[in-house]
Amino acid sequence: MMNVEQKVSRTELARNTRRVLSSVQRGRTALIENYGEPEAALLDIVDYRILRAVVRTYANPPDIALNTGLSDDVVRALDDQDARYALVFAHHLAGNISLARAAELLEMPWLELRTRCLRLDVPLRAAPEDIAEAASDVAAAADW
Repeated sequence: MMNVEQKVSRTELARNTRRVLSSVQRGRTALIENYGEPEAALLDIVDYRILRAVVRTYANPPDIALNTGLSDDVVRALDDQDARYALVFAHHLAGNISLARAAELLEMPWLELRTRCLRLDVPLRAAPEDIAEAASDVAAAADW
């Protein structure tokens, strides 16, 4: 697996901003250093939204009724991308929707979301909890 972290001096960032940002957009977090000490981190916006959604969920767990799912309309009604990620991950982490359904709601391939979650150490459920959830996962994969 590719190293997901790169150390970049402030000088290198100034000289090679485009290259560093391109690398960040491919999933490599950039640790910006000053005299060898990390000062800041640059990460892809989707990774940022995922991490922020997970932290929000654990910091203030929402009251989610299980086995109710999450409709496309509810997610689409949110204008703010951060709010969409927060809602979708709250439902996923509560066990209300599968990762495949979360990916579908966030309009990204399931494998991309899974890869990002693994890279970011976001907890994932290993398998569907019941036959209905498995069928939903199969349908999402077939649509993809």
